[in-house]
Amino acid sequence: MKMNDIADQIYDYLATKHARVYRNKSPQSPVYPYVVFRLDSVVNTLPSEDLYLNIDIYESPDVSVRAIETIADTIDGDGLTATGLNMRVINTTGFALRFIREQRQWIGSGDLINAQMINMRYVLRAYFKN
Repeated sequence: MKMNDIADQIYDYLATKHARVYRNKSPQSPVYPYVVFRLDSVVNTLPSEDLYLNIDIYESPDVSVRAIETIADTIDGDGLTATGLNMRVINTTGFALRFIREQRQWIGSGDLINAQMINMRYVLRAYFKN
């Protein structure tokens, strides 16, 4: 599987939507708001693979949630056009990715203590080409 290549495509997309994007974890003292994404394999169904993409958008606990909701809207799109990840297809020479949003939720500072976040999870089907 080409997990780094898939992650690179996702990073390139997210970087067009927000300036501070990190894979797997953020730096020690990040500037809010920021985006962290993680890619996990779910089912190996060669020649395809099912993946989960978790995108977390963090903000300081003492400010309005409006900024991170706007970032989430920009990343997710309307699901009807190719403006966002929801229902998007990314086609490269090595694979094609199909994104479907499974969930979107707000997690407050009561659970995270030092931050609040919007979490979005996408189910991806990756089709690998020869």
